[in-house]
Amino acid sequence: MMKRMTLLAKKEGSATSDFRAYWAGPHAQLALGMEGIAKYNHNRVDKVLWASGGRPVFNVDGVVELYFEDAEAMRLAQGSDVGKKFIPADEPVFLKGWTLCVVDTQGDDPGEALVKVLILFHAQADAREALWVDLQRAADAIGVQVALNWTASTAKRERLWAEPSPPTGFVAAWFQSVAKAHEAFEPSSTLRDVVEKHTSDGAAYLIDQLRIK
Repeated sequence: MMKRMTLLAKKEGSATSDFRAYWAGPHAQLALGMEGIAKYNHNRVDKVLWASGGRPVFNVDGVVELYFEDAEAMRLAQGSDVGKKFIPADEPVFLKGWTLCVVDTQGDDPGEALVKVLILFHAQADAREALWVDLQRAADAIGVQVALNWTASTAKRERLWAEPSPPTGFVAAWFQSVAKAHEAFEPSSTLRDVVEKHTSDGAAYLIDQLRIK
């Protein structure tokens, strides 16, 4: 399975409600015209739970997750008229920023109605395996599920702003409640300790997830 995670920053001056409505309405319906999409999620940012420097370095109002069966399916989708022409033409209607990350994933989406948090970060390439081992240990200790998405390649749109330094990766964590999600990023938290140990510029976002397909 191939996976794309794209950081979106809403158009300046637009309301969050308008951004989400257009993204989930006309734009999502357009995106569904691409052949080969296996799964399609909107991760809508509700709140910043924690940032390593006190303020997130990433400008993100939502993260698109698009799954394809394989690299060829993704290539064909991106090369179609919808993927290379109609979607890029539609994005400036509601977006200021667009930063694409094709990721390698360790761990699985539980597929349940749990509270989701995405942690975006920068890290050295050699930190990946140690981060994954420690993440699993911390997750087991506090009873949460985690997945690690490591950026393999990035892209940007000519007409839109892009992150000057895209995230090295994304940790997804699923909690039983919003309160548990907040608790996980308190100063004494095991999960927060792991992220701080292995990464820099980390920020944890409480997500309102919308499953499109």
